[in-house]
Amino acid sequence: MKKIFTILGVVAVAAFANAQNLITNPGFENGTTGWTATNPGSGAAYYLPTVTTTAPHGGVNSVQYDMPTATTGFEQNINVTPGATYTISFWYKASGDDTDARIWANYLDSAGGAIYQNSATASDPLRGPNNGYLTSSTAWTQHSVTVVAPANVVSLKLQVRAYNNATVVAFDDFSVTTGTLAVGEVLPSKYRMIKNTFVKNDEITFGADAKDVKVYTLTGQLVKTASVKANGTLNIAELAEGNYIVTGTVNNQAVSQKILKD
Repeated sequence: MKKIFTILGVVAVAAFANAQNLITNPGFENGTTGWTATNPGSGAAYYLPTVTTTAPHGGVNSVQYDMPTATTGFEQNINVTPGATYTISFWYKASGDDTDARIWANYLDSAGGAIYQNSATASDPLRGPNNGYLTSSTAWTQHSVTVVAPANVVSLKLQVRAYNNATVVAFDDFSVTTGTLAVGEVLPSKYRMIKNTFVKNDEITFGADAKDVKVYTLTGQLVKTASVKANGTLNIAELAEGNYIVTGTVNNQAVSQKILKD
């Protein structure tokens, strides 16, 4: 099993290193080409953000909403493959009370209908903590989540929102990349959640307090949920040997790590 583990790790690192960004115009160097204003379905129409050259995160441009008076947002659809792992990442600024900006994404089938995976609902289409309000920050801050596309999926609709009473909400340098994560790799969060990503004794040991812990198969099936304290353990004796993705929230940061149960 150790030899297989080593081979998988090498292949996974190579796959990620060569991953391509699936987003069109991710840093807004071509204005808002590739992006569209979200259709809210009812109420005031959403609108595209303003392109600005003032202090972008990278390149020449970024985009921002200045003092929005109602909920607004923009989006881009990305073709995805069922069962594949995707890492969604972007940089943002949001001034206010931690409810001024949000990532809001959804899977779509061939007819354009929403796919609510596992515990996901219409109010949380990618399942928490993958969708959620972004912590207020006046400096550029990176937000990243890792998801596994469900069966029958055709596209991922990546949307971000800005809300009423925010002063400035800015975005830059989006990415959606494919590839299996190397065992134990956290992308790109600075928080490491799990100590023993090679699980030999049926227990995952956590190095930090982790809320909303969820264990998924590589095909996106939810097989375990928990909340665990630092140095606490989660027993996974009932799970078959193999690779799993563990997600959770550490210090209000969404974290994903891959484990291998021996």
